Amino acid sequence: MRLTAALCAVLSVALVCMLAVLFNGGGNSPAPDNTAIQAAATPVETASVSAATAAVTQEASTAAPTPLPTPLDGGLVAPTQSVEPADAGRQTGGEVPVLETEEELTRTTILISAAGDCTLGGDVNSSSGGRFSQYADEYGLDYFFENVRDIFAADDFTVVNLEGPLTTQTSKRSGRQFNFRGDPEYVKILSGSSVEVCSLANNHALDFKNAGLSDTAANLESVGVGAAGYDNAWYGEKDGVRVCFLSFTEWDYSADAIAERVRQEKENSDLVIVSVHWGEELRNRATSTQERYGHAIIDAGADLVLGHHPHVLGGIEQYKGKYIVYSLANFCFGGNSNPNDKDTMIFQQTFVVDGAGNVSDGGINIIPCSISSVSSTNNYQPTPLTGDAAAAVIDKVSSYSTVEEILWMDSYTGRR
Repeated sequence: MRLTAALCAVLSVALVCMLAVLFNGGGNSPAPDNTAIQAAATPVETASVSAATAAVTQEASTAAPTPLPTPLDGGLVAPTQSVEPADAGRQTGGEVPVLETEEELTRTTILISAAGDCTLGGDVNSSSGGRFSQYADEYGLDYFFENVRDIFAADDFTVVNLEGPLTTQTSKRSGRQFNFRGDPEYVKILSGSSVEVCSLANNHALDFKNAGLSDTAANLESVGVGAAGYDNAWYGEKDGVRVCFLSFTEWDYSADAIAERVRQEKENSDLVIVSVHWGEELRNRATSTQERYGHAIIDAGADLVLGHHPHVLGGIEQYKGKYIVYSLANFCFGGNSNPNDKDTMIFQQTFVVDGAGNVSDGGINIIPCSISSVSSTNNYQPTPLTGDAAAAVIDKVSSYSTVEEILWMDSYTGRR
């Protein structure tokens, strides 16, 4: 009896379904609109991610699909977090990691060494003008930079101020108290000691007129030493990083003119190093004009400013994260046989440049030196100082500086 009742119930349901189909006109009703469903099922086309961005690390690429990068300040990219509905319950709090691109992971270190005035010769108007040549004849050309050669060889670029033409020209500029000149062979003093570039813009560049200046540049270039000065830049390169060296004088160029040139060079160079002949002779403290020039040059994009002309050490200013070295003093200076102040230094700065062209400061260092290896006279052999003598030079530079702490190297091996 229960079976009969169940069978009747099934037949009743079947009859109701047949009547419903007949009432709605059979199978002739229109098909439902699936457009919205199809659109939802179609994948959204996304922007492609460069291989450099996607291949940050193997771990990141296997843990989840590569996200679309979002630019941030400093050239870094942050992944855009995308969570599937099924994973929503498994997400935990925390910051989204910032990933560096392959370009930014590639970093090149550039070490610059800078030294002061090099007059490789002497004053032709003086009876002692041939003294430097006597040392060259007696000791050879390797003698002069013998005590600093290893330092220069260990860096990437060494720049000095070449104060006086290396030429055989005899027609000198009139009305000058000093007319410096050196034998063209003296370019080998520089090339043999790993000096890469010379700053030529100074008040003695034209002691033997334009012909002497042109000869000097050509003689330097003949032995592979760069010449930067006035309108001529010199470019060096390491591992694809382009370094531009510029050289100007305060009296030939306005601050605005130098700044404009810096802006132009910065468009095509990763680093721009600017040497300026400025200030007052024998003055340690920077003048207001020097400060104005230095700030304008940094504002224009220069990475380092190096000063010459006072013949004595000046201070170092850190301005907007960049350094202005106001005076590097004499270095290998044939223009004075026995100056009262023989203190000098080698200024070094390390730059770190990533593959995207971002530049960061890797630190500065000072190597205190004397222009002579003996105290009784100038023997034209710049020599690093140690101990108390080195500390005295650092104290002198610090007293004129705005940099809070100046590191220095003692005997090439340690820092205070």
